[in-house]
Amino acid sequence: MKVCGYRRSLMRTGFCWACIFLTGGLLRLVLHWWRHLYLYATCSQCSLEEAEQVLVTEDYQGKHKMYHVKQIQVLTSSNLKTLLEKEQQSIERTHIECDHVENVLQLSVHFTSAQFKKCSSIRIFRCKQLVYAWNNNTNRFQRINGLDLNIPCSYYHQQRGLPVHEQISRRIVFGDNEITVPLRDFKTLLFLEVLNPFYVFQLFSVILWFTYDYYYYACVILLMSVFGITVSVLQTKKNQDVLQKTVYNTGNAWVVDHKGLSKELPTRAIVPGDIIEIPSSGCTLHCDAILISGNCILDESMLTGESVPVTKTPLPSKRDMIFDKTEHARHTLFCGTKVIQTRYIGSKKVLAFVINTGNITAKGELIRSILYPPPVDYKFEQDSYKFIQFLAIIACVGFIYTLVTKILRGTDPVKIAVESLDLITIVVPPALPAAMTVGRFYAQKRLKTSEIFCISPRSINVAGSINCCCFDKILKYSILRERRERAILAVTKKVSA
Repeated sequence: MKVCGYRRSLMRTGFCWACIFLTGGLLRLVLHWWRHLYLYATCSQCSLEEAEQVLVTEDYQGKHKMYHVKQIQVLTSSNLKTLLEKEQQSIERTHIECDHVENVLQLSVHFTSAQFKKCSSIRIFRCKQLVYAWNNNTNRFQRINGLDLNIPCSYYHQQRGLPVHEQISRRIVFGDNEITVPLRDFKTLLFLEVLNPFYVFQLFSVILWFTYDYYYYACVILLMSVFGITVSVLQTKKNQDVLQKTVYNTGNAWVVDHKGLSKELPTRAIVPGDIIEIPSSGCTLHCDAILISGNCILDESMLTGESVPVTKTPLPSKRDMIFDKTEHARHTLFCGTKVIQTRYIGSKKVLAFVINTGNITAKGELIRSILYPPPVDYKFEQDSYKFIQFLAIIACVGFIYTLVTKILRGTDPVKIAVESLDLITIVVPPALPAAMTVGRFYAQKRLKTSEIFCISPRSINVAGSINCCCFDKILKYSILRERRERAILAVTKKVSA
């Protein structure tokens, strides 16, 4: 991932908007489709220290490039003071006297190895629901990670909870313990869908046909487009709402402070470094945590699909052992899993150390993979783009030929424009995107009746070319069943012998 800094240029901005005005807004439409071009047109490149916006370029194996234009935000101690006042009003979290305020107004920034750096202000930007902060030591933006990288196992056992000011300062930087799903209202979705290049071309074609007295065909295409846009927007809105309900975080948790006292707080207020108490009656985890005392029996089917409960044991306290989430999975309680039962010795509490919250948890990673899937190379899709490009070239050649011949014949200018542009709509079929949208919609409905849900509708067009499907759970259970049958057969032979 490559990050470049940009800042606003008045001269470039003025020249860009002059060109937009001269083209009747058409240039602004093109710059809306490719936002990084709008950044090039209105901003000049500068160092990351002075940047107001950043251009994040993702290169997928040299085949696909994705661009993200993000605004840089500055978090200051005033943000912390505002949140502190809200916390004192809404949550009974221990009131802080005014003479300690100067000690509170420091932000805690963390990159790795559990080393938090104090600062009065910090520059950040958010990309794909992850937070990147400016690191003065390396002079670059770095992702803010949880407490699970390059940390010895003994560190978690040495912690005794966080004071209030440290909890709130970390919450400013890490954000609330919520998995955020970007929600757009119906008007915004409708506006973005209408500005799709295919529908803009359809609108241009319909206007042209109305001027050429193609009323019936133009009305049919217009109705198909309206139906396709409405169906697409409603489906997108419904998927957003369903995903939001899936990740919505409610409830309270018992957090142990630095004095060893347990307090009930909303789960959104949990931060990395907190120590939480797991109730004996069980609960649903809303963060990634490491078990440091007691045992837990968990249902991890939400993340792994395994229906068999898993037993978690406390993490061993070894100074020479570095924590690894994969290697120490049997000691890690993942977000989204459900605690069925706890086991403890005597009156000792079952405690867990919070390492990740919000979008950087295991469940957050799963949701982000749904929201931002990597680009996939489908040969069918590549060939369809080549087909459209080939038709566009033919249309341009025909447009130029018709334009030249009509001018040489001295035809009326209005008739020249209408007939030349009409040739483009004949070569490139404007009904294609509407037909594809309607086809995908009915395909999704048929899949839904069979309880098959598709998060990438464009994949439906190439699903007919699939000749091999792999299901890891079926394969795993078939192997286990085969091993069990072999073991039973071996035991039977020994008994009979």
